[in-house]
Amino acid sequence: MSSNGGGGTGGAPDTGKAFDTLSNVNPAMALDIQHSAMAGFKKRVDDLLRELDDSEAAPTKVGKDRIERAQLGSAEFKEAQFLYESYAIVHDELEKLSKALGAQIEGMGLAVQASRVGYENLDADIKARMKAVNAEVEKYYAAERDPYAERSASTPGTPASAPAPASEEEVGF
Repeated sequence: MSSNGGGGTGGAPDTGKAFDTLSNVNPAMALDIQHSAMAGFKKRVDDLLRELDDSEAAPTKVGKDRIERAQLGSAEFKEAQFLYESYAIVHDELEKLSKALGAQIEGMGLAVQASRVGYENLDADIKARMKAVNAEVEKYYAAERDPYAERSASTPGTPASAPAPASEEEVGF
């Protein structure tokens, strides 16, 4: 690894800002990232994951304090039924978001480790965990909600058909 800020020889130095300027940099040089910067980023990701796990928003905690329909009033109170149904939808979506966020943060930490040592140098259990985390994240992805998903030209507003799953060689697993 280089010690000139991650830019390699003659490349743009790593300023610690967003990766929006990397499109102007040689891709091979862009991969030459300073080890200490990656270690610092991994520490921040690990801290975020630990903070999430310790908070009330943790995937294991967010679903525990649900209200029951009866707590909102009698069956004749139609507005209470509407409120409960809305609450249940929001609560379910927050649970999914919490689980997806936790998996994405864990995946980012694993990706940082893989970029530091190289995927081929990872232990089999870490590779397996990367696959499991990827599957977990994909479980919560809804293309119809993604404003950046490819849309079919024939039917505006609908997602294009999903591409065929990539092979392990294409993904690097």
